[in-house]
Amino acid sequence: MVAEAREKSLVLHLAANPNPISIRVTDATADDLEPRLIQIVRNGHTQVVRTADGKDFVVNFGHVVAAHFE
Repeated sequence: MVAEAREKSLVLHLAANPNPISIRVTDATADDLEPRLIQIVRNGHTQVVRTADGKDFVVNFGHVVAAHFE
């Protein structure tokens, strides 16, 4: 039996938008980003995030006030 890739959501709370943005990502992407997420937000890095459907989503974390995975 082949294991399916599960998905998580990266939830971004932007400074200028009261509604959070949710980006579906694979567990592999979440496992890569999660340990560095605090530092990425703190430093305001621009980061490419691979979405669950295989596309690249560029996030300017300089505009993100909070981020977490669900």
